[in-house]
Amino acid sequence: MNPIDALSALTQIQAPMPGAGGPMAPGMGAPIREGFYLQPTPQTIPAATAVSSAEGPSTWGHLVQQMVLDVNQKQQTAAQKVSDVLQGGPTPVHEAMVATEEANLSFEFVAEMRNKIIESYQQIMQMQV
Repeated sequence: MNPIDALSALTQIQAPMPGAGGPMAPGMGAPIREGFYLQPTPQTIPAATAVSSAEGPSTWGHLVQQMVLDVNQKQQTAAQKVSDVLQGGPTPVHEAMVATEEANLSFEFVAEMRNKIIESYQQIMQMQV
């Protein structure tokens, strides 16, 4: 399973209805507030277009998915600019270096965010009930 499929699976998780204590009815998404539910992303929509940047992410899974897609796009752009510089194209060297550093910082940010989420999860799991 690739990372994009794993992230889009986050939006498919069925959480219990607030106050019901049982599983949600089929087709219901994760609860936002009592009585309001987000619909999961249909499998027919490609992962790259699952979240519209104009609307913004509607769930945690969409937010993470959009961040990963943005980092991926920055890395592809940086690789293309570096390739263009190496082939003697019109891209200036400083532009390629800026794109490379931007992609690197974006990746480091997402990696650190993942580390903090894992650390928080481990702390919660170690709590005495």
